[in-house]
Amino acid sequence: MMKTLVNKLAVAGAASLAALLLSSGGVLGELVISEPVRSVDNIPPEPVTNLLAVDTGVGVRITWDLSIDDAVSFTSFGGAIVPRGGVQGYRVYRAADNAAQELISALGPGVGEFDDLDVLSGVAYSYSVHPFDLDNETGLDLLPGSPEDLARVVLLGGGTLDLVEVTTVRASITFDQDLAPDQEAIDPFVESFVALLSDLLGIDPSRISVTGVRTGSTIVDFVISAPPQGSSGAPAEAVLAGLIELVRDDAVNEFESLGTVAGIVDQTSTDIVAVPQPVDGSGNLVLGWFTRQGDRVGLTDFFLFADHFGLSEGEDDYDSRFDIVA
Repeated sequence: MMKTLVNKLAVAGAASLAALLLSSGGVLGELVISEPVRSVDNIPPEPVTNLLAVDTGVGVRITWDLSIDDAVSFTSFGGAIVPRGGVQGYRVYRAADNAAQELISALGPGVGEFDDLDVLSGVAYSYSVHPFDLDNETGLDLLPGSPEDLARVVLLGGGTLDLVEVTTVRASITFDQDLAPDQEAIDPFVESFVALLSDLLGIDPSRISVTGVRTGSTIVDFVISAPPQGSSGAPAEAVLAGLIELVRDDAVNEFESLGTVAGIVDQTSTDIVAVPQPVDGSGNLVLGWFTRQGDRVGLTDFFLFADHFGLSEGEDDYDSRFDIVA
């Protein structure tokens, strides 16, 4: 649906000045005229489509079809000429070898390509392009692992990419209390939050990462990581399920020291990510390096392979990564 962006200007004016006698002394009241006020745009632009990343030999060229809201016109606002329309520009993000994505460029409206020259051979890069307006930014709308999703991933220098399913267990808890919007208040709150969660859930505090705190009605965004490899700790999904059950049990307020919990939202996501397959010094594919830990195939890889040996497609726990004959 084509988005229509309307910037409302509220201007208080007067046709004439009226005198208001506030006392017998004849004090004249003042007429206050406000400056133009811009309304908040709460309709985000539509996402880009057909995002494609291609190795050009000297870098990566990223192309995309513009957001359907990319139609720019101009209007006067506060005595200045400003653009209006659904898209103010595009932000280009890049993630190297599945690290966190970073902003690498911001482009104007009407631009549908970008050349990334700051890249290295042998590294897999994935790209995202987000259209934005004055108040919103829209991410990609892709099915993880789909051809459209993989088209934005490129491995420089050739090679093969593995597709790996990655689940991130995350949630947000809302506390019905105000928290001052400064680090002196937020830092001790986060420290207490992690310590309390660790105690309630019986997990090491290092498995709890607070990714954001929004003040007002305090909202804490956090991630629960998997237990260390080889340990007997509970899976992250089970830990979060237990926390949700605790929050929804009204009999006891386990979070009394932090405030009353107004709600919890499970924001767990599963993505398909592309991982470069390892090669040796001669460029030959290294088989059996399933964990990608350290710098060589080890005993952990062997035991992981042994756990899946003999399984066929369709059986429980079958994973094509371990079917190295296929």
